[in-house]
Amino acid sequence: MNGKKARVFNIQHYSLHDGPGIRTTVFLKGCPLRCRWCCNPESQELEKDADRIENLKTMSVAEIIREVEKDEVFYRHGGGGLTVSGGEPLAQGVFLVELLKEAKKRYLSTAIETSGCADREVLLEAAGYLDTVYYDVKCLNEQKHLEWTGVSNGIILENLEALVKGYGTKINIIVRTPVIPGFNDDEQEIRKIKQYLTSIGQENYELLRYHKFGKGKYEKLGREYSMGDAVLEDEKWNLLWQIVCEHETIGKEGV
Repeated sequence: MNGKKARVFNIQHYSLHDGPGIRTTVFLKGCPLRCRWCCNPESQELEKDADRIENLKTMSVAEIIREVEKDEVFYRHGGGGLTVSGGEPLAQGVFLVELLKEAKKRYLSTAIETSGCADREVLLEAAGYLDTVYYDVKCLNEQKHLEWTGVSNGIILENLEALVKGYGTKINIIVRTPVIPGFNDDEQEIRKIKQYLTSIGQENYELLRYHKFGKGKYEKLGREYSMGDAVLEDEKWNLLWQIVCEHETIGKEGV
């Protein structure tokens, strides 16, 4: 293992919602998006906020692998493995690839959670060492996506198409839409995303329900939580979930 290091703001053991089986989820700092609803605002800036993040560390591949392998007994007997999240894990793409390479040498199952807003070559290189990719498609309207996340969705959709074309039959790609009040919580939007995914040959699709669990983090960082008191009503959530349930490989989780 080489000497590359990454900024890690959390390592979560015994996670049940970040991939198959029991996972150890490593959260890397840095993200090009500025989603209004982001539940990990401390992850956004690669170097800023260091004095306000309790668990922030600079770690090598070897150090992370040692931490992940503390849970090895769960992986061997009940499935599971390493999931890399963020932030955007591909924001530290060179390190991510090295980490995934080492994980595969150790026969660990690997997964990432990504916005898809990254260098395509790095994304596709990382995919070669992945078993599962959770990939967000938040909205198909480019202007609305720009207004709510701070970036265009052009590269995100192009990268998804390249990923599906290159790895759709080799790894498990799961597209997820976080359902956000006032942004994409309507029947037409979800149907459009579903139709788009069908058109590119992507089958696995899930919805993530909006929550405000990260609201307190904004206060600690001295920042305003721009979603205010927005709520996703049960009736609307159930309607959107039923639309997606028309697809044969469906799930619903929390975001």
